[in-house]
Amino acid sequence: MKIKLSLFIGVLIIGFVSNTWAGKTSETLFTQAQAIFERSLGGDDSVTGVALNQFKILSKIYRDNPLFLAYKGASYTLMGRDAFWSWNKSSYTENGLDIIDNALRMLKPEHDHKKIRGVPISVETRLIAVSTFYNVPSSFNQLEKAKAVLNDLLQSPALNNTPSSVHARIRQIAKKIRRY
Repeated sequence: MKIKLSLFIGVLIIGFVSNTWAGKTSETLFTQAQAIFERSLGGDDSVTGVALNQFKILSKIYRDNPLFLAYKGASYTLMGRDAFWSWNKSSYTENGLDIIDNALRMLKPEHDHKKIRGVPISVETRLIAVSTFYNVPSSFNQLEKAKAVLNDLLQSPALNNTPSSVHARIRQIAKKIRRY
């Protein structure tokens, strides 16, 4: 019975995703999900779960894209930020950090050349990782990891092919991190 119910739910989800996302590219879907993520990041906790679900779907459909996985992890940390119970805060945040670590491990030289919205996937993946590691509560001890990923980002040859707006975001987070 459980298997039949799981299959039925799976078919419903695939049907929903197919109908909702029909004809849209991964870049279009990412842009929409990222806009929701930015609202959550800005403090609108009513959309945090929506952002997480969007990135869960994107990372499931596009399993070879570490950027979608990094945003999924960052969304989990926002769920931790927004959770009421301390054990949920910790659980969501730790899960998100683990997912981001997986996204960083997925990075390959090809991600220096593949772009979404004109930004190399490797650059934005690392930027999301650095920002998340830096912004989680200090009790998670992620500052050294943020520094290490920032160093990788600043040494990446893909940085030369990055829009100036992204360079500005990188300089902004680097300035904050270097204070420590």
